[in-house]
Amino acid sequence: MKKIIMLLVSVFLSACQLQAQQAKQKRMLLLQIAALRTYVDYAAKGYKAVKSGLNFISDVKKGEVNLHSDYFTSLVSVNPKVKKYGRVAEIITLQIEIFKIYKNTLASLPQDDLFHGNELEYIERTFRRLVNSCDDNLDLLLLITTSTSLEMKDDERIERIDKLYEAAREDYSFCKKFSGEIKLLALSKAREKNDVKQAEVLLGL
Repeated sequence: MKKIIMLLVSVFLSACQLQAQQAKQKRMLLLQIAALRTYVDYAAKGYKAVKSGLNFISDVKKGEVNLHSDYFTSLVSVNPKVKKYGRVAEIITLQIEIFKIYKNTLASLPQDDLFHGNELEYIERTFRRLVNSCDDNLDLLLLITTSTSLEMKDDERIERIDKLYEAAREDYSFCKKFSGEIKLLALSKAREKNDVKQAEVLLGL
């Protein structure tokens, strides 16, 4: 139960950090709150703590909770078996981690000043494709878990969620690997840059 509550707190903090983001990040914020609701359904004993956290967030960010309530209302009309499906929260968690890795990796590039021209364009283009793919998957997740207009049985909805979960895992794995490769290449470039400087000093250049 402690782990669940810690996870809930973590999701709340992530929601606060994304407050200033644009439309795509607002959808991610909405989905984080949806993940909270999923875990609340599983953790009845921890409900009071969660409720207190919600009240705190509501006080800090006036109006945000009203935005998320639209999601909760729409969940009422979908079979609880779908809305409580644990992988919904897992998908959201993976997407949040992808966004963090993407954001941190890109933020470090100008500071290091090691990538330029085609290399930098390739990195930005690759991350942009990944983030766009994640955004599409989040939109689809929202549709599957809220829309009653979709002519889908509950088992079909869960099957689609499973596919989105596998896609999220693949995207997360790629994101970590790609970011790791960038860091390794940056270290190599930094060493080369340092070697050149030392050689110039030795040669009196």
